[in-house]
Amino acid sequence: MSQKVSVIVPIYNTAKYLPNCLDSILNQTYKNLEIILIDDGSTDNSKEITNNYAKKDDRIKVIHQKNSGQSAARNKGLKLATGDFISFVDSDDEIKPTFIEDLLAPFSKQNISLSVCGIHYKRLKQKSAENVYLNPLKPRKKSESKFAYILKLLALDGRLYSSVTKLYDAKIAKTCAFDESLNFAEDTKFVLDYLKKAPGEIAFVLKPLYAYNFGTETSTIKSTATNWQSWQTSYKNLKKWLGKNPSLQEKFWLGLVHLRWRISYLRSKRRTK
Repeated sequence: MSQKVSVIVPIYNTAKYLPNCLDSILNQTYKNLEIILIDDGSTDNSKEITNNYAKKDDRIKVIHQKNSGQSAARNKGLKLATGDFISFVDSDDEIKPTFIEDLLAPFSKQNISLSVCGIHYKRLKQKSAENVYLNPLKPRKKSESKFAYILKLLALDGRLYSSVTKLYDAKIAKTCAFDESLNFAEDTKFVLDYLKKAPGEIAFVLKPLYAYNFGTETSTIKSTATNWQSWQTSYKNLKKWLGKNPSLQEKFWLGLVHLRWRISYLRSKRRTK
């Protein structure tokens, strides 16, 4: 247990959910943690909650800053992190007790640069829940470029879109940053930028280790999701990430990603009606 894991939690007005979130991190079976809480100018009692928790456990570091947005809060956490690995947890969500332990395990067995788990998806208003992203995914083929494989995952699966549910190699993650100019799909851009630099493969842990609470004030559908221009900006960033002269295989999957995003946009519009 010599490897330290930095858990970064951006916080903004989530006092209602914050104690459960922090308890779930403190109750991890893996104990060598650095827990970085970035209070991004909260106006509720999140500040008091974080300060009280820091008094109880010396693994917790608390930073209070003026409101600058979730990306800025995560970037602050990245700069402060001293762990060998990094994970992000949203302050209105929770993680299962073996989240860190199970995500860390693949790194010691294979050439792995990113570990990803499934989600326990809770719809708070409907009072329902389901486990998602537990189906196995085939590893990258030798004949398949890294870009084609990632694009295929983006087109056919949803596991890479969020910055949470993952464990990152800190040496690589600290060379990346969330784009603070974006207010849509900034998570996805960070993950893709990380994977572009990562030399290893992706490990999929088929357990619902991350509890995502849909229906909180911070997990409602962003208005930007109903603006096609937001999706187009993300697509332009994706093409830039892919680079010049993509292969036919990469072009094929890029086209399917665009189709998936078009469908997602239309669904977002329909849900807001």
